[in-house]
Amino acid sequence: MKLSTPYLSNLTPLRGIAALLTVMFHVDLMLGGGGNLLLKFKDSLLFTRMYLMVDFFFILSGFIMVHVYGRWFADSVSSSEFRRFTVARFARVYPLHFVTLVYCVGLKLWFVAAGGVDTNPMDTVSNNWAAIPSHLLLLHSMNVNEWFTWNNASWSISTEWWMYMLFPFLVKPFMGLKSLGRAVVVLACFAGYLFIMFVIVPIVTVPASIPFVAVNPADLTINVSYQYGFLRCLFGFVLGMMVYQYYVEGAAKRLFANGYVLVLFTLGLGLCLHFAVPDVVTVAFFPLILLSAAYGSQRTDAFFGTAPLQRIGDWSFSIYLVHQPLMYTIATIMTYLNPPNPKAPAGPPPPPMDTLTGWLICLAFIAFTLLVSFLTYRFVEVPARKWINARWESKVVLNT
Repeated sequence: MKLSTPYLSNLTPLRGIAALLTVMFHVDLMLGGGGNLLLKFKDSLLFTRMYLMVDFFFILSGFIMVHVYGRWFADSVSSSEFRRFTVARFARVYPLHFVTLVYCVGLKLWFVAAGGVDTNPMDTVSNNWAAIPSHLLLLHSMNVNEWFTWNNASWSISTEWWMYMLFPFLVKPFMGLKSLGRAVVVLACFAGYLFIMFVIVPIVTVPASIPFVAVNPADLTINVSYQYGFLRCLFGFVLGMMVYQYYVEGAAKRLFANGYVLVLFTLGLGLCLHFAVPDVVTVAFFPLILLSAAYGSQRTDAFFGTAPLQRIGDWSFSIYLVHQPLMYTIATIMTYLNPPNPKAPAGPPPPPMDTLTGWLICLAFIAFTLLVSFLTYRFVEVPARKWINARWESKVVLNT
């Protein structure tokens, strides 16, 4: 039987903040020719590591899944509860993923039909028609493609989906661990990050036409995605499950349930990003921030409870999935309106964009993304989720 669980409202804004930081990361990449505009590399490396916000999502997801669904599978994994859980997660992630995929494919078809010509080799590789089935089956981060395809950001949705399918079978063995066993699992997760850093990153391949996008192992990064992305999700998700156990037990609550401590952890995270320390060190701050926010305090609760932060958190999934299709739309329109002329003599490169202009464009794009996210949340996410749950959950009950 489905059991109600208290809503952890402090965690909702964290999703929104992480989603907006991801948007800023991608805006900086597009405007700065590699992420050197909003913050110059000589001043800060903060934005170069913002891809780690995805790892925060993974950790948060493991935490929330146990909080919401842990009791469903605490004793066993029954077929009825597994099917109900699958329907609930499908209704949560698939409709918007499908809509953004269809939009990206439709945008490409329009561009081709209108006589547009691809000149960017990265776009040519990304718009891979053969990759569409892998997106429909949520397999596109499972080593079946050679590069990001279509709605690039959705690679993490692919990994999360398969982690959802594994999650019910992890609840009983993991949630029954004592302190020593739990510590071993946490250490194993960080060992997994080190494995990605030193073993996986060097073997990730990139298309021959865009060799400049290869991740440099010397950066000591865990930034794998379209290949071996599931491992990255696995270690983060399990780490989140372990953090939830500490939360339930109230570990260090007297110390962590304090807004000043939360700020201190956030500053620590910021310093790690600023100096681009090895990713495994940076990721270690995510569980601490999550635990402190979940415990809350009077001031923390008041801050996170504000309506704007709650709304941004509600729209976080839309923010994450729609921002890149919006970028593709802008780039496609600009390419169509200003088609390349191969016969024209090569002129000097355009002057680099200044930082102030970059920030103004970034803020305008964020505002536009929030507007579209509000619309997709209201007219796609919520209605589709309610319709699928109402239609298919009844069938699950009737068939059990």
